[in-house]
Amino acid sequence: MRSGETLRRYRIGLMFSTTGPYAALGRSARDGALMALEEVNAGDVSGVAGLQLDPVTADPGGIPSDYERLTAAMLEGGGVRHIVGGITSWSRKDMIPVLERHAALLWYPCPYEGFECNDHVVYLGACPNQHLVPLVDHVLAAGARRAFLVGSNYVWGWETLRVARERLSARGVEVAAERFVPLGGTDCARLIEEIDNHGPDLIVNSLIGPSNHAFLQALAQHREQGAPCLVVSANQTEADLPDLGPAADGLLSMGAWFESVEGPDTAGFRARIAARYGEDYRASCFFATAYAGVRLLAKGLALAGTDDPRAVFAAVAGAPRQTVLGRVTIDPVTRHTSLIPRLAVARGGIFQILADAGEALAPDPYLTRVAPAAPLRRAPDLRIVS
Repeated sequence: MRSGETLRRYRIGLMFSTTGPYAALGRSARDGALMALEEVNAGDVSGVAGLQLDPVTADPGGIPSDYERLTAAMLEGGGVRHIVGGITSWSRKDMIPVLERHAALLWYPCPYEGFECNDHVVYLGACPNQHLVPLVDHVLAAGARRAFLVGSNYVWGWETLRVARERLSARGVEVAAERFVPLGGTDCARLIEEIDNHGPDLIVNSLIGPSNHAFLQALAQHREQGAPCLVVSANQTEADLPDLGPAADGLLSMGAWFESVEGPDTAGFRARIAARYGEDYRASCFFATAYAGVRLLAKGLALAGTDDPRAVFAAVAGAPRQTVLGRVTIDPVTRHTSLIPRLAVARGGIFQILADAGEALAPDPYLTRVAPAAPLRRAPDLRIVS
């Protein structure tokens, strides 16, 4: 901070489940947010000076009612007007009524199923036209013929599989079955038996947390017995890889960021992560998006000169911003973020990028502008990365 410059302090809520059924995802996102806060406070962020962001943290433990309770505690007695956090759509939807009552703003850093637009949320993660639709179109182009759909039993699983089912069916792909697992459930024996009976060549996987890990490990064991099948997901990240081990090999994922992304300052970003968390730390899209979200929030605070949520949002939305995710724009109408879709395959404990759109794709949370599935020669709007 320059001599004579006034330091402006704001309390920023960080609401991540770092324990419970999806703790690995919550810890990854929290770590990204904390690293960005430290950089802002150290004066290391270009165009943002004179800010001190004091984190107010809470761990709901993946319990939906605790998101509501802890959000209320932050906003009523914590002097907080902005919260970065939430992992599941379940948690976000429990937070929204509290945010509305207190005129506060949630910076939501996770991919989600779309079909929502709330004045008290900034949707930083990908919506279906940025993850699931291009992923499904990729496997359609590859000639998928028979699909098995499996997801966690809450809104993310329901809606992502609905979109996948409709898009696959429109192209004549047979959806052999659609199954849901309780959030955190790990008994996958029946699922594997059904997959064996149906013989799909494609599995669309919208499971999260321990359910996802148990399923993919069981499926990998089954594959060893001679049942090859392509597995695709719109929510797999490096946060899952330590628990999955070799069971992740061959898994296709679509996301806005992977560790192997190349771009402006990506080497510097990885070096800062290693310096902060260690050389072996696995950063994920949840980490990178939460990090970008805090930096965008700080930019809005600096431009607005206040933490009034409406003023901050107006200051940061509508203009392209360079982030670790690439050059993105927050749409001032839908409140969703343009993002670069990237297709990657898990091999040997890392996600290797197969294709990259090269530029940000505008969000379409209600899928009003997405063209019907049609014969394709390659993954749509993607360029191959050598």
